[in-house]
Amino acid sequence: MPVACMCGSRVYKVKITMPETKRESTGFELTKQRYGKNNVKFLRVVRDGPKHEVKELRVRILLEGAFEISYTQGDNSTIVATDTQKNTLFALAKLHPIEPLEQWCLQVANDFLARHKHISAVNLKVEEHPWDRIRVSGKEHDHAFEKGSGGIRIVKLRMPRNGTPSLSAGFRDLEILKTTQSGFEGFIRDEYTTLPETRDRVFATKMKCEYTFNRFSRTAFSSIQEKVKEIALSTFAGNIEGGTYSPSVQQTLYQTAQKVLNTIPEVETISFSLPNVHYYLCDFKNFKTNVPNNNEVFHTYDGPSGLIEATVSRNSASHLGRAKM
Repeated sequence: MPVACMCGSRVYKVKITMPETKRESTGFELTKQRYGKNNVKFLRVVRDGPKHEVKELRVRILLEGAFEISYTQGDNSTIVATDTQKNTLFALAKLHPIEPLEQWCLQVANDFLARHKHISAVNLKVEEHPWDRIRVSGKEHDHAFEKGSGGIRIVKLRMPRNGTPSLSAGFRDLEILKTTQSGFEGFIRDEYTTLPETRDRVFATKMKCEYTFNRFSRTAFSSIQEKVKEIALSTFAGNIEGGTYSPSVQQTLYQTAQKVLNTIPEVETISFSLPNVHYYLCDFKNFKTNVPNNNEVFHTYDGPSGLIEATVSRNSASHLGRAKM
């Protein structure tokens, strides 16, 4: 390709040869790829009347499809820019109701698949960060809120163009604690065991829960979310007076999962992750005082901790059929 160059008053033509793109086999193959936008945060305010509703979401979207030439040839003609993906999420938050969150995710995925025929699947992970109404003189305020508690709601979706969608929901960072009716004993003791057995300890955890659905149509997603959390909390706490003894985190986890599956037929599998949040009794024995510590003062611990995880599923006898839209 000739290019004109000036040197003083003279003009020279220089021929520049551009390297050709090599298309021969490299001995490698692009076997898997996807891309998208992470950490898309937004607040949706619903202003239907004087009493407003708010939803604060954080979204990750990943697209699968015919994007190989962007990787192998630097050709971006098939790429939906991640900034466009972000803007589309903002627009769809206005166009479709956020609640129930699972239904909004299905609508987002369907929109991308309808808009771009070369996309083969849409992956979404959405987290809802809670806000609670401020109470003034015992009454809920119409449009003033404080950061909520009760964990962070999560929805995950993989929507393929062909095939069955995979939808799960749940929550994380549900911090719970009970001061008694928990123990841990009868475990293996060998030459490395130093942990004492106990029938009375503080049981604290930061619960994570994820469950899958066996059907999507005519499913009350938001009610299911609240019911799962209600079962998890009531099983952990036990009876209002006296509570219920927990011999291990494992048994409490399994009992919770059983109750969810027995109560909510739309849930197919449920998984829990329960890390131990340790509170150890402060040792007053070496104090030069007669002040007793009757299981009342504990120190926190931020070191190695136990982690208990399990998934409980319906067996073939209780299976409700394949998921359907």
